[in-house]
Amino acid sequence: MKRPARATDGTTTTEADAALDATFEALADGDCRAILAAAATPKTTSELAEDCDIALSTAYRKVELLSETPLLAEGVRFDPDGDHAAEYVRDAANAAVELGDDGVTLAVDGDGTDPLAVALDAPGVSAD
Repeated sequence: MKRPARATDGTTTTEADAALDATFEALADGDCRAILAAAATPKTTSELAEDCDIALSTAYRKVELLSETPLLAEGVRFDPDGDHAAEYVRDAANAAVELGDDGVTLAVDGDGTDPLAVALDAPGVSAD
């Protein structure tokens, strides 16, 4: 299940959120970390697989996991011929873990990039 686009420039997950476990699982995975590093600019899963030197099937699994976290945002790459493709961009600049009386809290700050705005800024793409 894909998470909805973030409305603010930060996200906080707690023990009650399924995204907390998914985020820690993703950060513990070397391929996921490589994808996050490569996703500084919007890329398709194929491009991420190539950049990270991993199998395409592995890239799809890792992107699916990352999509359940506040770390990666999904957008659409518009093609003038109508062959649109999903693309992904890192949606986090900083993360902090807090251990408190209520358990673990993870605060993720975005980098201020709006994936939709990036997609609409692509050459030949219009919102009209």
